[in-house]
Amino acid sequence: MQFYRTSDTSKAISDLQSRLISELQAGKHVLWMVSGGSNITASVAVMAGISGDLQTNLTIMFSDERYGPVGHADSNYQQMLDAGFLVNGAQFLPVLQEGMSRDETVAAYADLIKLEFDRADIIISQLGIGADGHIAGALPGTIATTSEEWVIGYESPPYQRITMTFPALRQITADYSLVFGDDKANALTQLQNEDLELSEQPAQILKELSEAYVYNDQIGDVA
Repeated sequence: MQFYRTSDTSKAISDLQSRLISELQAGKHVLWMVSGGSNITASVAVMAGISGDLQTNLTIMFSDERYGPVGHADSNYQQMLDAGFLVNGAQFLPVLQEGMSRDETVAAYADLIKLEFDRADIIISQLGIGADGHIAGALPGTIATTSEEWVIGYESPPYQRITMTFPALRQITADYSLVFGDDKANALTQLQNEDLELSEQPAQILKELSEAYVYNDQIGDVA
């Protein structure tokens, strides 16, 4: 795991964009897992630099979502669209579907993730890390940190969360995490210097990936 200290997200955007383009130019079917939230602006910028002819082999999915009606204001998918995320040839697959209960949505998304993971030649994720050390929608001390299912739904006010869990996250080839803000300093220091249980700091899962790059404004090599 590599920590890059930088004042803003520009290097992270450039590095992630370059990696996606390189893999697509090599003819690979690329699955890009995005997380929404504080990463949305960066995701929009990354996508804007990928030409339409390369997008044919690109699939985008969310690592987590907030359950509710399709298009609700707290939906990561809707917020991404509202921020100007433009797809020109890629597949952008939402979590939420009309008329589905939370349990039905979880089951359908789990099936879709397994299908797309099998189809992909490479899986690249863009995950944030919360001040509490959560990653995707897996919050410390919740069922999301102990479940053996690939996708789980649970309630954590103010949201009903749907998220990938560790068995699915372990399938990721390379992760590019953007973790900015003074409130993230403790989580980053723990991630770098301590080996905590996943239930205590879910972001520790990044240590199990073959490639993990953490871009932040607190610790690490100056980028």
